[in-house]
Amino acid sequence: MVFAIILIVLLLVLLGVLFAIFYKVFYNPYPGADEIEAKPFLKDREMFDEITRQARALGDIPCTRVNTRSYDGLRLSGRYYAVREGAPLCICFHGYRGSALRDFSVMGQFLRNEGYNVIIVDERAHFKSGGHTITYGIRERRDVLSWVEYANKRFGKDIPIYLFGISMGGGTVLMASGLELPDNVRLICADCPLDSPKDIICHVAKWSYQRPELLWPFVRLSALVWGHLNMKNEITAANAVKNAKVPILIIHGEADDFVPAYMSERVYKNNPDLIEYHTFPGAVHGVSYFSDTDRYIAIVRAFIKKNG
Repeated sequence: MVFAIILIVLLLVLLGVLFAIFYKVFYNPYPGADEIEAKPFLKDREMFDEITRQARALGDIPCTRVNTRSYDGLRLSGRYYAVREGAPLCICFHGYRGSALRDFSVMGQFLRNEGYNVIIVDERAHFKSGGHTITYGIRERRDVLSWVEYANKRFGKDIPIYLFGISMGGGTVLMASGLELPDNVRLICADCPLDSPKDIICHVAKWSYQRPELLWPFVRLSALVWGHLNMKNEITAANAVKNAKVPILIIHGEADDFVPAYMSERVYKNNPDLIEYHTFPGAVHGVSYFSDTDRYIAIVRAFIKKNG
């Protein structure tokens, strides 16, 4: 009897630890948080304020709320900015616990001004989209296909589609590159993408633990128990691009300490013939556009012109 009680107590403790890990790593406790206002994530307060202003400006532009379904039945939602009938469509994916309006505050407006129709989506477990489990691109990559299928049904299969992603969204579109994408998906642009769920989780964990790799088995178990998610090590952006068939642009800030630039370099080296890779000196996470706006725009324009 005593032994049974001890086993039950140990099991409850283990479940509690696994839930704490799941809550910290995979769960989005505030899926409906404000899409514009947020705590400053940059040391440069002026840059943060500018991103907030641009996010508010994008939010003020008239748009249509659009929805589709994920492969596992979740409601996926986004904003559709219509510019011109028949124009190429850009579908944009934001980052971990991020916001479509914040993460695409400037690029959303830039793409509209270039004459493209734009959908900026709420990733699963964020804002208007369903779910509570963030999967670092594992399930989100298949949401990319759901959005492409939605676009093809609504606008036709002859409309060129350009996929954009930043941070986790960048990793997501890169992971999607290894799937069977329709022929009208012409190109993929990823800004500061993660290369694998394990790498980014362990990297961030280093801020609190000296040996984060020792926690990885518990991280995987927590995802399986509480999120019914199998964190397969082979599902990575670095592996996916080996099977990519569309041109890929990767941009990364060299001073990024959240998603280090070596992750993008690792992805690039797995398919250098298909991937164009640019780094921005001094740029931290997700702000290469602001560090050298003219160069950033020139790179994106040239890549679309060449491959779109």
